[in-house]
Amino acid sequence: MYPGFAQEIPSCVQEGSLVFTSAHIPELESNPESLKNLVDQLHERKAKVICDVDDQTAQKYGYFTLIEFAQAMNLDCLRLDFGFSLEEIDEIASKLSIALNASTIDTQTKRSLIGRHPEILFVHNFYPRPETGLDLETFLAMSEGVPAANLAVFIAGDECLRGPLYQGLPTLESQRKLPPYVAYCQLKQMGIEKILVGDPGLSLQQLDWINQAIEGIYSIPVLFDDPAFEVYAGKVFTIRTDSPKRLRRLAESRQMQSDTPSIPPFHTTRRVRGSICQDNEGYGRYAGEIMLAAGDYPADEKVNVIGHVHPDYLPLLDCIDNGARIQLLAMQDGACLGK
Repeated sequence: MYPGFAQEIPSCVQEGSLVFTSAHIPELESNPESLKNLVDQLHERKAKVICDVDDQTAQKYGYFTLIEFAQAMNLDCLRLDFGFSLEEIDEIASKLSIALNASTIDTQTKRSLIGRHPEILFVHNFYPRPETGLDLETFLAMSEGVPAANLAVFIAGDECLRGPLYQGLPTLESQRKLPPYVAYCQLKQMGIEKILVGDPGLSLQQLDWINQAIEGIYSIPVLFDDPAFEVYAGKVFTIRTDSPKRLRRLAESRQMQSDTPSIPPFHTTRRVRGSICQDNEGYGRYAGEIMLAAGDYPADEKVNVIGHVHPDYLPLLDCIDNGARIQLLAMQDGACLGK
């Protein structure tokens, strides 16, 4: 998990976090020691700090070069915002870890820079104003030629959004209103690992689910149609590797029914996207298998609908791969009953 923020340290910053801040903040420029104090506090939490700078930053802070500035502030990486020639970028990159703006450099130059500096990062912008975030096609075009491991992308937070607009700070417009955990999973499915939270607030619930996904278990919040089905909540299932794209089959589900004499028909309605389906006794020895419908299917008297994926988390059906481990988490009145 790689939370990012401007100035205050949110609780979600943890060991290994990559934290984004900026030297352009007027309060920091007028009091350089405050930036050093901020970096020291972040290092106490074993986070790494990437700082946005331009060609005037060193002077403003009282240093001759950016190398001196970075060393004095104990920064882990500099994001060179604007005002630098390729020769200057090469010189700085030979001495420091650097990042560049993914939106302002052409594909050929990106490839050339990565060839000379394999560890260089390309950080996408975040977009405070609704409707101005990147669409997926533009994002992919801007990222062309950059390995996913060299990209950093912003998602919006869900608590204490940053002003003055308080509309989230994502890179992708389609993710502006998504739960951060869903946005994280979408980017992770694209191979992107350096994911920064643009806003200062990330709820503990979202952070917990992100951390569990990092450990290899994806949580899927669901609404069961009857409390009796909550027996399936919290158990870890594996999505069968041969599942079709529109129907995610849970490998261990049939084994769970070994002590159950039969599963009678129940709520055999049309299966809309997000339905949690279970084969009933009409399927004989196949009864008990649980599937998540990622598309729409007609009603089948041999298939029970026992619940639905929470509407806010439906996109997870498209970004969790076959073979992944998942757990269904029962939701009630907007709160999760499990972890």
